[in-house]
Amino acid sequence: MSAPPRPVLDKPRHVRYWQRCLKTCLPEDYTSTDLNRMTLGCFSVAALDLLGELPFLTSPEDRHGWIEWVYRNQLPTGGFRGSPAADLGSASRWDPPNVSATFFAVATLVNLGDGLERLKRREILQLLPKLQREDGSFGECLLPATEDEPETLVGTTDMRFVYMAVALRWMLRGQAGMGCPDIPDFDVDKTVAYIRSSQSYDGGISEKPFGESHAGMTYCAIAALSLLGRLDASGLQSVDSLTKWLVHRQVPFEEKDGMDEDDWQEILETGTEEEKEAAMRVERGADGRPIWGGFHGRCNKKADTCYSFWVGASLEILKKLYLIDVNANRRFLLEKTKHVIGGFMKLPQPGGFPDILHSFLGLAALGLMREEGINRLDAALCMSMQAKERLMALDWWAEGRSQI
Repeated sequence: MSAPPRPVLDKPRHVRYWQRCLKTCLPEDYTSTDLNRMTLGCFSVAALDLLGELPFLTSPEDRHGWIEWVYRNQLPTGGFRGSPAADLGSASRWDPPNVSATFFAVATLVNLGDGLERLKRREILQLLPKLQREDGSFGECLLPATEDEPETLVGTTDMRFVYMAVALRWMLRGQAGMGCPDIPDFDVDKTVAYIRSSQSYDGGISEKPFGESHAGMTYCAIAALSLLGRLDASGLQSVDSLTKWLVHRQVPFEEKDGMDEDDWQEILETGTEEEKEAAMRVERGADGRPIWGGFHGRCNKKADTCYSFWVGASLEILKKLYLIDVNANRRFLLEKTKHVIGGFMKLPQPGGFPDILHSFLGLAALGLMREEGINRLDAALCMSMQAKERLMALDWWAEGRSQI
């Protein structure tokens, strides 16, 4: 079978989707994520930046207002909260800065072109060592001490916190993380050892030692090592087994993957052998390759839009992206998970809706593949090269000074 015509990114439709996300009320389903508003805002701003439309389709007044909103969530002690809804006034023990909100806040300011003059940079850098555990991992936030309670580090052991702490260090220390010598740093060697110990027997990386390999955690680990300049034998047990594990996350699209779960279950229970075989059919092009091929994050899972980025970016950092079937992945995104109103769905199933996380990561994955109409992407920071270069052009970053 010959492949269908090459799909085209409907850029105007995606731009309108992101304009709605930034300027109008989000659907009711987002109510439960109100405390993560900083994250949603970061993805929305970064998406328009990737599409190259942020300075053209938003006004200076819009961008100034968003910058002011981000700074209103900066805490007096440094760092950020995830939403104004978390402002508990005098109960400051329960309103501490957390590493996730701080990462997304700083990334948003960078994407918006802010000079970071008002950022409590020193305080954030001083906080990071306090968030580090003895094993080299990081907690999410530090609850301050009270008369009745000691200072408490909270948050699960999670490679995502490792990545965010490392990315903040890189963005705020300057000189590729080597600036600000007067501010105590966290223990880089312990963090690298923690990442190394989290590489599993199959080559993938888990959230912690002896855990299950996961593509999202693998990206966080690889990107962190890259930003630390330790993407070598000290940070990885085996690059070859890691590469093999990542490449094997690409899976062909089967007809059942585009079905409603109930319909597929009915075929399994009552369908004929011919119906079952048809549902598991893989369409192939004249070259014998699957026409559509997405990525999953773990063995025996369905292909999911976000893993096109988590896996693709990991391979890009390792300079191995050429090993995947780029055309099959591109078709998977543009023909199976893109949505008619713009954005991308999580899974290629009927009745699905786009969401902010998967819509941004779908764009970012296409950016890795040099899609026309999308700006070049820095895989380790997950932001446009233009935004990264604006940060690196700031005087204090280039000179590695601790004071802005």
